[in-house]
Parts: sequence; C-alpha cells; structure tokens
Amino acid sequence: MPLETLKEARVRAGYTQQEMADKLGCSRPTYAAIELDPSRATVLQAKTICSILSKNYEYIFFAPNAS
Repeated sequence: MPLETLKEARVRAGYTQQEMADKLGCSRPTYAAIELDPSRATVLQAKTICSILSKNYEYIFFAPNAS
C-alpha cells in the first residue's frame, strides 16, 4: 500500500481534479480514473503528477519494501 493516496496528496497540495487534469493535458474524468486506480497512469503521467505534487514517485505509486 502506498504511503499516501493520490487523492490525499492532491488535496494536501491544494489542487482540484480539474487543475490536475489541466496540468497533465487530459480530461477530468481521465484524471479521476487515475486517482481511483493509479495503475492506469503511464509512467510519464505518474512522474508528472509526482512532480506537480512534490512527492517521490515511489511514495505515491508503490508500496515501501516490507523487508
């Protein structure tokens, strides 16, 4: 499980779904689908989202190592 959900990170950063969609160059429904299931994001989209939110890629999209 990621340390923080994409929605939590977006809300904490003060962005709406529409603002994120505009920054990614996609529709709000497309961004909302990524937020519900981050595995739908391309690597480029995921890295762009993390850059916008000032979060580490692994922090949002991958679980920390359990070892």
